[in-house]
Amino acid sequence: MGLLQRAHSYKDKLAAGLSPDHGLFAYPVLMAADILQFRSDLVPVGQDQKQHLEMARDMAVKFHQAYDCEVFLLPEPHILDEVAVVPGVDGRKMSKSYDNTLRMFWPEKQLRKAVMSVVTDSTPVEEPKDTSQTLFQLWSLFATKDEREELFARARKGGLGYGEVKKDLAERVLRAFAPMREKREELARRPDDVEDVLRDGARRARELARDTWAAAREAAGVGAR
Repeated sequence: MGLLQRAHSYKDKLAAGLSPDHGLFAYPVLMAADILQFRSDLVPVGQDQKQHLEMARDMAVKFHQAYDCEVFLLPEPHILDEVAVVPGVDGRKMSKSYDNTLRMFWPEKQLRKAVMSVVTDSTPVEEPKDTSQTLFQLWSLFATKDEREELFARARKGGLGYGEVKKDLAERVLRAFAPMREKREELARRPDDVEDVLRDGARRARELARDTWAAAREAAGVGAR
């Protein structure tokens, strides 16, 4: 209980007004199971997910201490030096829980509308702009270094409107995700093929995890199943 209550994501979501149900509270346990059952030794995570990996290690250690065994590997985090933290349309971290996302498979009209809703300040068009704002952070994810330098210079000089940046961001988002959107439309026309892939993935995952869970059950005295 104490371990889960200390989870940063849990506390952040409570502070944001989300209901503290069991699914939210116990989510790190599901993450730990996903990691430990496959005996993962190195797990790529963002900085904000590092605590969840540490919790998975804590759970594995507690299990080993409780049953005097060594069933699970203790995974290490693999965190890149430079990882983009994507802000949501309201300036907070982009998250489905906060309902502040830009979903790449939304219909074009809905996606454009969401981009146009990105929160900005009330600085007039002719005035210099603060390029640390959410809008510029999102736009930067789809721009080259030279493009960023050019737009930021225009913004700091004054005369650049937020509407212009939003419209350009929408075009860049649609262009960047066009191949994935087309592929998804193609797959949506072949639901049976998608189900076959999912079933095959589940089968392979069960095979990979079978020995780990058999060893865990044996250590805990409940026997293999």
